[in-house]
Amino acid sequence: MKITVYGGTNNKHYSEQEIQACADLGKFLADNGCEILTGACGGYPYFVGRGAVQAGGKVIGYTPAVDMQEHLERYQFTTDGVTDLVFNENILPTNSENFLKRSMDMTPYSDVVIALGGSWGTFSELLFSFFAKKKMIIVDEFGGAGQIFDTVNDFFRSRDNNPDVQNGAEIIHVQDMAELKKLLLQIMK
Repeated sequence: MKITVYGGTNNKHYSEQEIQACADLGKFLADNGCEILTGACGGYPYFVGRGAVQAGGKVIGYTPAVDMQEHLERYQFTTDGVTDLVFNENILPTNSENFLKRSMDMTPYSDVVIALGGSWGTFSELLFSFFAKKKMIIVDEFGGAGQIFDTVNDFFRSRDNNPDVQNGAEIIHVQDMAELKKLLLQIMK
């Protein structure tokens, strides 16, 4: 099963508890044979990826960079949270566009999407996942973009007869990582 982890990447003040919870999730996913997809950057997805890599799992990072040098120098991303990198082959004019493209490139390959906090980037990734009709799991204890996604989803579903909006993704909220792992075990059966 391929699981994409989206989430907060800009907060420089992650608690040890958050870092450990993410690393434990990565190990859990690796131990259960899941392949993890991330945006190859920092934050919650990085901590999940690093936990999976340390447990021997496979983590594919979709970077906005064109090559390793740009990944390391321009974006200042590391490589210890991934086992493989997918580089951006078609550079767009702005950083924002390259980050969005990277997210659009990886979303179709996901069986399940997990959202851990986040802001505008995570919100856009949830939107891509919605239109790709993915199962999206939002972990509420991390707050962020997932908490407002339902409001936007409800607003548009009540006003739009477009089948893609009416029959979009399944959105599931779980309270915490323990509930997430329990749900993932059910999905993996």
